[in-house]
Amino acid sequence: MAISVKIPEKIAEYIKKPYDKYINETLMVELYREGLFTLRQAAEILGVDLNEIFDILAKRKTYINYGMEELNEDISYARS
Repeated sequence: MAISVKIPEKIAEYIKKPYDKYINETLMVELYREGLFTLRQAAEILGVDLNEIFDILAKRKTYINYGMEELNEDISYARS
């Protein structure tokens, strides 16, 4: 799905290129912070591995939310 968003010029000056990557990362970090996605889901959606998602979160000063859902997901992944 493609969504068109009008970004004020004053904000656009601060957005890093490539714009789509920066905006997708920003959106995913915020959705992760809100608990809507797990680490693995966030990495998968952005098309990066877990090490890269950790780097993205660290760069944006985001704490890692590691709860039962993530633990169960990691156990399932390890068993497969």
